[in-house]
Amino acid sequence: MSADRCTTHHYACECREAKFAALERENAALRAALDSLRTKIADAAKGDCRKLHEFERIALAMEDKQP
Repeated sequence: MSADRCTTHHYACECREAKFAALERENAALRAALDSLRTKIADAAKGDCRKLHEFERIALAMEDKQP
C-alpha cells in the first residue's frame, strides 16, 4: 500500500480530498462574490454618510465571524 493511501479507510481519503478540494473552490468563489458585493454596496452608499457608516459596521462584524 502506498504512503498516500489511508491504511484504515482505504480509498476514503481520496474521496475526502476531492470533497475538500471542491469545498475550497466553492469557498473561494463565495469569498470573491462577497468581496464584490461589499465593493458595490460601499460604492452605492458613498453619497450617504449614514449608509456608509452602517455598511462599514456590518462589514466589520462579518469579518469578525469569518474563520
